[in-house]
Amino acid sequence: MGRQKLPLLDHRGFASRPPDPFRPARHGTFRPRWRPPNRRSDGEDILAVMNAAGSRRALLIGASEGGPGCIRFAVNHPDRLIGLVLWGSLAKGSRAPDYPFALTVAQYDLWKQRLLAGWGGPAEIQTFAPSLAADRQAQSWWAGLLRAASSPGAVAGLLEALRDTDVRHLLAKVSARTMVLHRSGDRAVRVEAGRFLAAKIPDARFVEVAGDDHWFWVGDQQPLLDSISAFARGS
Repeated sequence: MGRQKLPLLDHRGFASRPPDPFRPARHGTFRPRWRPPNRRSDGEDILAVMNAAGSRRALLIGASEGGPGCIRFAVNHPDRLIGLVLWGSLAKGSRAPDYPFALTVAQYDLWKQRLLAGWGGPAEIQTFAPSLAADRQAQSWWAGLLRAASSPGAVAGLLEALRDTDVRHLLAKVSARTMVLHRSGDRAVRVEAGRFLAAKIPDARFVEVAGDDHWFWVGDQQPLLDSISAFARGS
């Protein structure tokens, strides 16, 4: 096997503070008002990163809220994929009559307020990684990461975009080989959301693994790595 590349991509608005819309620019003009990204921008960014990396085709792995953007990319650019892996992901950000395993819009907005109120501390670590909720070192790491990754204002826009995300109509159009991975006790995205993805994407394989943590790097990672490795070799 030749040398492989592993480009990593996060959402717009993370890893940097959004610009101050009223701070004068270098030549005395004013910067345009910063607008949070929408979920459609993820597919555009995936394509830009692949082109910049010289990657003609890739095994695309979409984790958590990154999944919907990867699904859009898979539908719009099937020729650029050798496969699609969705980890702890979802098709819709809030509840609907035919999608009952997500928060209602009102519940989601309350959760968002709670998350933003705790920003800069270990906000919602008990939801994302319950096995680490009492670990002080993990709490310190998570709090520092939140402060470094984004501002409350920027993340509020991202959370609102996730709440309004809905790619259910695209699932039947995914033609790439697809594997859906989900932990059975995931508290951030219920396992039913993963089962829904696998049921609606043609010929998708669903792999349910034990555990409660949403973050893939917490808990028993070996079943996840083994599954992705076997899937990649099958390409």
